[in-house]
Amino acid sequence: MIVFAVASCSLATAARADELPTHAELRAATERFLAAPPASPRPPANPNGIGMDQAVLPGGRVVAFYGAPQMGQTVLGMHSPSAAARGLVLQSAPYARLDNRPVTGAFDLVSVFATAGGGSDRLYRSHQSPDVIEIYLEQARAADARLMLDIQPGRSSFSAELGPLRDWISEPDVDLSLDPEWNVGRRGIPGRTLGGVSAKEVNVVSRSLATIVRANDLPPKLLVVHQFRRGSVRGRRKIRARAGVQVVLNFDGIGTPDPKAAGYAMLAAPRLFNGFSLFYQRDTPLMKPSAVLALDPVPDFLLYQ
Repeated sequence: MIVFAVASCSLATAARADELPTHAELRAATERFLAAPPASPRPPANPNGIGMDQAVLPGGRVVAFYGAPQMGQTVLGMHSPSAAARGLVLQSAPYARLDNRPVTGAFDLVSVFATAGGGSDRLYRSHQSPDVIEIYLEQARAADARLMLDIQPGRSSFSAELGPLRDWISEPDVDLSLDPEWNVGRRGIPGRTLGGVSAKEVNVVSRSLATIVRANDLPPKLLVVHQFRRGSVRGRRKIRARAGVQVVLNFDGIGTPDPKAAGYAMLAAPRLFNGFSLFYQRDTPLMKPSAVLALDPVPDFLLYQ
């Protein structure tokens, strides 16, 4: 995530190492979440989406909520899973009314966290609880939505962290997202080292996803890659298009509408699908769906944080 300086449109990272959770803090937050009362009644289904046995893009559009219950400043951290599912249905509705593309909701759940401490393996990352993933998958399905597993790899790698998530990704309604800001290499420190990802790394992950799709006879998977500057995704023209994988470059700019629109247009990828992030508490003001759909190119994927 980044912040746009309104006057100069310069960019700055939004998180520092001392703002990231430790392994112990994540464990404690996970225990509190899992000890909470059972979920409230299920949300209404979203009648405007695409069936789970079909490709979501290019015919449809995705509206997603980002975060994790351990991350209190994110949408998924501020609301219970069932409340987030209800909110996702409500947030998706204007896009269905304003455009003829069917809208599918999604949870972009952080499933590998960049951490303040290295941990026993010194990889500066921690894994989401399988119980938490199961809860969000159940709530996503109750809302006819999808689940997206987000990777912040720290000193590990995206391809290595995909392995433990393979069983989840083998489900027809579970996708993957990559957060290059937290991909800091073997000697970097999350929050101090500004990460990025190469086209080669993205292609390795997309090849693995394509293999999973073929092996399990699945509909195409979404592969969302977050970006906020040119260096977020290096060599983007070399990202390969593969059968069974729909690559989305998602723009994570924070700030006022005009700089956000300019940054999005600068980093849009004509050969791939394009996404745009909106921040409920940090954008000034939050763009309305009508303004979002007026962006050029029109976004295929919208992520509310």
